[in-house]
Amino acid sequence: SLCLPGLCAALRPPAPRVRMTAGMTAASAPAAVVPNPASLVTGLAFTGGWVDVFVWQTYGCYANMMTGNLLRCLECLTALRWVDGAFFTALIASYVGGFGAFRVVDLSRRRRRTLSSVAPAVFALFALADLGLRLSNGSRWSILLLGVGSGVVNAASADSTGAVTCMVTGHLGRIARSLGD
Repeated sequence: SLCLPGLCAALRPPAPRVRMTAGMTAASAPAAVVPNPASLVTGLAFTGGWVDVFVWQTYGCYANMMTGNLLRCLECLTALRWVDGAFFTALIASYVGGFGAFRVVDLSRRRRRTLSSVAPAVFALFALADLGLRLSNGSRWSILLLGVGSGVVNAASADSTGAVTCMVTGHLGRIARSLGD
């Protein structure tokens, strides 16, 4: 199953604030748990890599790594394999669309609780992709939903930690961010 619990855990909202009890001062209250950006990046990189390995081995494309998809797209177009070329073009566009959608939501919410507001949408995209892949008898077109979700996850990761893990994918993210602005 491609619906990864680690993805949901990485994007869940922060822990609720601690209630102050009688005699407790702000200095003696336990600190709220704040996610470590390095562990967030590590978790997202691991889950993204796991999904990419599965999707590559099963369908010959990537859900998260647009560099490989761009090269495959160009290979298909130069070989005049138009349907395959259209698929890879749509996959890249879905990733860029997801990245740009995160940026639009982030700007409209003025950077407040954006991660917790997009997490259910990302989970729904991955769940629908998983369902579509199971019901489609081997058709890879449901992977477009993974592309949208991966774009959102990578935008969230880049925004919250500043980490860009893939150069070409990072450049596509910058283009999507500019379109979202």
